[in-house]
Amino acid sequence: MTVMELPDTQEISDENFRIIAGIAKKSAGISLSEKKKSLVYSRISRRVRQEGFGSFDDYCNFLVSGAGVDERNHLVSALTTNVTSFYREKHHFAYLEQLLRQKLYSRVERGEELRIWSAACSSGEEAYSIAMTVMKCLSAVPGLKAKILATDIDSDILSQAKLGSYDSVEAEALFEAGVLSFCRLERNRVVMSEKIRDMIRFRRLNLVEPWPFSSRFHAIFCRNVAIYFDRETQDRLWGNLSARIFPGGELYLGHSERIAHPERFGMESIGYNAYRRVSSAEVSS
Repeated sequence: MTVMELPDTQEISDENFRIIAGIAKKSAGISLSEKKKSLVYSRISRRVRQEGFGSFDDYCNFLVSGAGVDERNHLVSALTTNVTSFYREKHHFAYLEQLLRQKLYSRVERGEELRIWSAACSSGEEAYSIAMTVMKCLSAVPGLKAKILATDIDSDILSQAKLGSYDSVEAEALFEAGVLSFCRLERNRVVMSEKIRDMIRFRRLNLVEPWPFSSRFHAIFCRNVAIYFDRETQDRLWGNLSARIFPGGELYLGHSERIAHPERFGMESIGYNAYRRVSSAEVSS
């Protein structure tokens, strides 16, 4: 399509905003209050221009049509922020190391399969950081069985994540973490090793829709996604996540996310944005 220019002064009408907010809520649980109108404009106006729509009216009419299914997914991607990095919020990886070394090592050594979920993995840095942490802590375990599920609502960003290839400048944290043995340098790129990549399964998943699996996990990273949800949707997410964590397992949230009264969900706070599934027993299957 020919890229068309929208007048800088054009605003989203109340009806346009209602349509976009309704689709965001229904499709991905994203809650958009009226005060987010300017944010929606800044995020969506570029998409409107790129796809050749002459106005927000035209764009919204397309969104609600039968042909707008794929575009609704692009809308959700545009409204959310794919900002991530290797070992982002380092304290969570310190908690994970402690969990692996102190509570899970002997169990994995006896043959238990380790399962960890990166529930909003974006371009993959979080999932690969998890995998490298697992290898750093458990590489001495013979026949190590470890699976990492990495999910995101954005199919395009998942395609990038699967490549396991990153600009070396963006991967500077790997030098600091001392895990370069788990990746290789190719010109100006850092590429994850096959051993690390084989540990991870990338899948598209919408967290507000029914989950197509019943697995439980020893640790779940679900960071910087609940900030888009209203309280009701957040509470539903906390309950669902808690139900998927083994007793004694841990949940890590984003820096601005909190669970109010975690005991309602069988959880207890164990540190900064970190929670433990309450049980008198150790982590078990």
